[in-house]
Amino acid sequence: MQRPSRALSLLLPLLIAPPVVAQTTTTPPPKGAELSWSSGASRIGAFTSRAWANRGKGVTIAVVDTGLRTDHAEFRGALTGGYNAFTGATGASAVADTNGHGSHVASLAAGRADGVGMAGVASLANILPIQVFQGPTTASSLIARGISYATAQKAFIINLSLGAPSPDTSIRSAMQAAQKAGQLMVVAAGNEGAANPSWPARHASEAWANGQIIAVGAVDSANKIASFSNRAGDAANFYLVAPGTGLIGAYHTSPTTYASMSGTSMASPIVAGAAAVIKSAWPYLTARNTAEILFRTATDLGDKGTDAVYGRGLLNLEKALLPVGGVTAVGATGAAPLALTPTTSGQVTSGARTAAAAAGLFTGAVFDSFGRDFGFDFSRLNQTLRGDGVLMLHDSLNERMSGARNARAGSSRYLETGLRRRFDSIGEEAAQLPLGIMMFQSGKTGRWALSSGASSPILDLAAAPSGTPAPRLTGYQGHTVLFGPEAMTLAAAQDLTPNLRLRFGGRLRESVEGDYALTGSGDVIARATGLEAGVAYRTDRLSLSADISRIRETGSRLGDIDVSAFALRGRANTTALNLSAGVRLGKTTSLTGHLTGTVSAAQSGAVGSLVRDVSRTTSLGYSVNLARNDLLVSGDSFEVAAGTPLTSRSGAMSMILAVGADPLTGAPILSDRRISLKGPALERRLEMSYVRPIDRDGSLGIALLSRFDADGAPGREDHSALVRFIRRF
Repeated sequence: MQRPSRALSLLLPLLIAPPVVAQTTTTPPPKGAELSWSSGASRIGAFTSRAWANRGKGVTIAVVDTGLRTDHAEFRGALTGGYNAFTGATGASAVADTNGHGSHVASLAAGRADGVGMAGVASLANILPIQVFQGPTTASSLIARGISYATAQKAFIINLSLGAPSPDTSIRSAMQAAQKAGQLMVVAAGNEGAANPSWPARHASEAWANGQIIAVGAVDSANKIASFSNRAGDAANFYLVAPGTGLIGAYHTSPTTYASMSGTSMASPIVAGAAAVIKSAWPYLTARNTAEILFRTATDLGDKGTDAVYGRGLLNLEKALLPVGGVTAVGATGAAPLALTPTTSGQVTSGARTAAAAAGLFTGAVFDSFGRDFGFDFSRLNQTLRGDGVLMLHDSLNERMSGARNARAGSSRYLETGLRRRFDSIGEEAAQLPLGIMMFQSGKTGRWALSSGASSPILDLAAAPSGTPAPRLTGYQGHTVLFGPEAMTLAAAQDLTPNLRLRFGGRLRESVEGDYALTGSGDVIARATGLEAGVAYRTDRLSLSADISRIRETGSRLGDIDVSAFALRGRANTTALNLSAGVRLGKTTSLTGHLTGTVSAAQSGAVGSLVRDVSRTTSLGYSVNLARNDLLVSGDSFEVAAGTPLTSRSGAMSMILAVGADPLTGAPILSDRRISLKGPALERRLEMSYVRPIDRDGSLGIALLSRFDADGAPGREDHSALVRFIRRF
């Protein structure tokens, strides 16, 4: 009978006595002396937050070795039975360690973290000690018997810190049975400095092993292959390296004795402990998947990629606890890859979505390519476009100050361009046209305009009595927020009588990926089109107007760009009603009110979306404006406005998302969520602007804005001020 030798450490044990420290009621990660004595576990990331949250709890590691010092402090509460392959006896009393090797190995894998001595990689894992050695060598049949016992006891991980120069039939048969039973075997590569692992580690590359055997080599403190360690060789695809020099672990001479040892025997339990941590975090993982995760997340050493020295690389437990491969979200229509393209919440629903995120209603789980679940806050995919007060004031002043004052008569057709020519016959709406507008007059009663930006000189001309200043601070309450600054508008107006005007037109907005996503390919991801018609009645004392709009959005709803986890099926159809009224308070003063209401039809979620459906949604916004010209000097303008922006007032979004995985099967656990689209508060705005000419070519603008319950967040205030001076050359 062949007598394979155990993979002995190359250095003689250095006996160490642990310091006595005060115990705490909780178990924090090791620190101080315990941390310094746990260098192997620390170097592979065993004490990071993710690893520490699991620590191998509920997983059994069978240590097929010299037995165990069962009363050692490092094994308090860790043992689950025991087996003596020599006598067939079971229980902890049957595996007394007379050598120290088995105790040291077991503590590196699963020594308790108690503030004393050292801590293993999986400090909450169960240890099943199996004694197959009582000296430096043993019989192959005893090793095979020990492996078979571990298989019968359903130990998920079997650590074999042993080796021989040639394979043995009985050991291979026992390992094949363990493989079929779904167990993971972690085997020391050997200490001969050879080009290939010793046996049985070398079985890892054989087809029957099915990726369930990990051959383990040792690296030194500089992560260089240890001089004594056998290399990866022909088992490179199934070979890892781990710290294996100068590691401190439990020793057999007393319950408080420790020793420093080196060898692939020490590296192997470091990997076994890491496998236990992975398995405890996701109990449904198979042995093959557990091993593959460790292989794929190893830190590359030596030649790039898998090589004949380091194999797959250095064990990296911290990385192994992160998602591997593509990440999948499971929602209303099943599993789908989690897109990196973020969604964007506009102002209409931002308050409701922000409140839902704060309440944890977007918190669920995603799954990696191995089916492991990871907690994920899906609100991270949502970029809420919070209002920027200074930017709002800049846009407001820019519109008010961008037009030239000079008027000039002309023929029956005129062009208004970026050169800011002004024509009296176009009417009051041309008094302050910003850049980016072309406006044409057709006869005495018709006109049309092509404009870029958020407003149209025809469709968005606020109602004010003839001869009084038109209010400008009205954009925030209207449906134009669904189009934004990238919109293009074509509109026409026809005077039916001197006091009655018909107006109609269309709008288009296209949002490209570069505006909202992590990468800017320029692909159009959202589009909104709108058709509008309305009528306006104006006298020198009273003004009334009413407009109705039909808006169709693709890839968005109420201005929210939803193209990934929150994508909706088909188009969002919204009907908007705009009402305005104004009265003259003086020769150069007007008071106006504006009300916008919208109704958006229900929609269902797209394939791969977390959204099941969105119900019918209503939104409302209003403003009251006081405007006066020639307040302090001739040609100046003053306006103050109060109101609330267009905000969703009713509706709900229903979601189905995974919140975890069944610990036995790995099947996603689904949860129904209902997100109210009525926010917890309505933003209220108070805005003031004053513009005055300095000379013929210069003007000065001052604007103030206060927002209360800003962005729909109760108690949030935002106050902004802006001063702007423009001179044209």
